[in-house]
Amino acid sequence: MKKFSFIFLFMLITAGISYARGYDMNFPLPGESIANDNLQYLVVKDIYKRSAKKYPACLNYNVTNTQIVHYPYDVVKKKGKFVSGYWKEIWSVQACENVFQVPLTFYIKKKRTIYQLDM
Repeated sequence: MKKFSFIFLFMLITAGISYARGYDMNFPLPGESIANDNLQYLVVKDIYKRSAKKYPACLNYNVTNTQIVHYPYDVVKKKGKFVSGYWKEIWSVQACENVFQVPLTFYIKKKRTIYQLDM
């Protein structure tokens, strides 16, 4: 019974700490990103998760700007849908007093778009 209580308490504390962080999740993000809201959401979650490891004492994260640095290139469209190509953006992120740039590459692959963080 003690072991179960300890595990339950540990999980409760861990969950409380992870949800106590202030994540700004308003979409669309500021700036000129051409990623759709769903893709922005996935990228933001990944950036905030990595930022929390880099700045563990910080409780507030915010994407302050998005910029396109390489417009869609080598884009192929079939039957009205994009099936290949890529573009690059830089997102400015604030983690407490720290502001940093996150270079991203978005790849259009058949029916979906994937991204790569260079962080």
